[in-house]
Order: sequence, then C-alpha cells, then structure tokens
Amino acid sequence: MGYLLSTENFVKIGEFIYRKSGIHLEEDKHYEKLAKYVEQRSSKLEFDTFRKYFFKLRFDDKSGLEFQELMNAVTVNETYFFREKDQFEVLANNILAELHASIKSDRPIRILSAPCSTGEEPYSIVLHILEERNIVQKRDIEVVGIDIDSTVIKKAKDAKYSERAIHAIPKNILGKWFVKKGLDYSLRDDLLDSVDFQVANVFDKVQMRKLGKFDVIFSRNMLIYFDDASRKEVAMTFYDMLNPDGYVLLGHAEYMSRIVSVFNAKKIENTLIYQK
Repeated sequence: MGYLLSTENFVKIGEFIYRKSGIHLEEDKHYEKLAKYVEQRSSKLEFDTFRKYFFKLRFDDKSGLEFQELMNAVTVNETYFFREKDQFEVLANNILAELHASIKSDRPIRILSAPCSTGEEPYSIVLHILEERNIVQKRDIEVVGIDIDSTVIKKAKDAKYSERAIHAIPKNILGKWFVKKGLDYSLRDDLLDSVDFQVANVFDKVQMRKLGKFDVIFSRNMLIYFDDASRKEVAMTFYDMLNPDGYVLLGHAEYMSRIVSVFNAKKIENTLIYQK
C-alpha cells in the first residue's frame, strides 16, 4: 500500500518545515517516518489526500497547533543526565564564579538550555549549581529550558525518568535529589520549579526576544541538524540574546568558529566555550 505522501510531496512539506523551523529532512532518512505521520494524522482529520492535509498545515492553522503536532513527530529527543558532564563542571567551577564577580549582585545570572528536550540538560545544570553550593547561596540564578516540541516540555515538567536517563548520575547525587518510584526516578518535589520550561522555536524571533537576555546559553547537538544558513541564523540569534561577555556552550561535535566569527573561543580544562 502506498502512502498519501509521495516522494514529490515529501520535498514540498520538507521545504515548508525548513522555512518554519530550520530543520532539514533528508528523504532517505526521514521519508518513512514522515509518511507514516501524515497517514496517521490525515486519518484522524478525515482527509483522504495529502493536498487536504497540506492545505490545513499551511493555511488553516491559525493557532499553530497543527504545526506543533508535526514538530512533535519529527524532532529527535535523545538525551540523559550529565551527558558531556565536563561542560556542567566548567559552568559550576569556572563560569559562575566569573559571572558572579562581574555582574551586579541585584541581578540574577540567567542560563538558557535550547533545546532542553525532556529536561535532562537544564536539570543537570541545576544539580551542578546546587552541588557547587557557593554561588547559589549568594545570588539568584535562573534556568530556562525551551524546546519546539510541546510533548517533551510536558515530560520535563513532570520530571520522571527511566534508568537509562539517570545512569550517569553519581549514586550520592542520585540519592540526594531523586526519589525512586517503581522502575522510574522522580526529581524531588522542591526542585520541580527550578527550571522555567517553555515551548519556543529558535527561528521565531518574537518568541526568542520574549525570553530576555542570558549570561550562558547551552545549545548542544541541535545545530548539527541544520544547514549552514540556518546555523548562522541561530548563532546570531544567540549572540543577540547574550549579555556582554556571555557564553555559549555547544556539543562536542559542533564548532562555532565554523559557523560565525563573532564569538571568541576559550578553552577551560579541555572544554571549548564561546564568549560574546
């Protein structure tokens, strides 16, 4: 049985997704998954052709919910706590102290996790800040997590995780900040409000401006899914969102110097970071 989504129409919807989100879908990698989603969604909406579904997506989606459903289906959300933990350690042991010394005491240090997926990254940031103890006792620190996928934002707020998600957390930290419930681990209730989670698209300039300015931006393993033009656009968005001398931390396979030249690269204990 053939899908409603032909290979020709895959190109059309792929271009639409790219313009709206910057995500580039490759036919050999993504056709099957997208075709199955269009099939399932069209059946639910009682559409018998791809054209009807695509019309709704483009012209009859005033609330943006249809596009949100599509993004929830195509985005990848693989992560776990303390992944690439050296970056969290550099944040807690070096960057926070530097920011604390240079920023007025009445202003909070603000940290953004983009994308935050199901919350493992921003909660890892919080746990390292709490374990460092010193700075958090002296000033306010705000952590914001954003993702284009509304489903993972809901899961992040629920803060319930599998054995796989928490496998890299040292046992003493796990026992201090998590409660085991059946096969899962739940973050302690008093930490549930430690991150401000929001649905946001990094290509939506209005949404990003509303988030305000930040001192540190974690954006790990997102830019690898974009083409060169989209990477540059997001990099400059981050540059504009940073306070003077703020930092960006990317994934280990990502290099800001290959995208834009406006950041200064710094190496701290074998960890590469980028400063405005």
